[in-house]
Amino acid sequence: MKINIPGMRLAAILVLTAASASAFAQSAEYRRGYDDGYAAGQRDARGDRGPHRGWPRVFIEDAEYGSHGATCDARRAVRDEMERNNGNVRVGNQLCGDPAHGEPKRLRIVYRCGDSEAVRVVARENETLRLSCRD
Repeated sequence: MKINIPGMRLAAILVLTAASASAFAQSAEYRRGYDDGYAAGQRDARGDRGPHRGWPRVFIEDAEYGSHGATCDARRAVRDEMERNNGNVRVGNQLCGDPAHGEPKRLRIVYRCGDSEAVRVVARENETLRLSCRD
């Protein structure tokens, strides 16, 4: 039986390439989800339930800041601002930079209170949003 060494090398390279490609396929979205889940677990362990104890937890599903296709993902910054400021989020470049220099920008947020329907809110740059689960 004759062994084809170059063919085996090629097959090994292809297998390693496929394995590394799948490892890098984890998107930034996956990593954000992991980070958000970890942070939520830490808060739950401390007994935190959102800006005010006892209120349903606000889940930020999506937060996009920018103008005309030039946007950035502001999910983490919105969550952090909301938790620091009792549900208030100041809309501005501090969220994730200035994705559209010289253009007026908006913040679009989709959030959920516990198992409720998703709520969609939009605010202009320099406005303040109040994210709340109270009726």
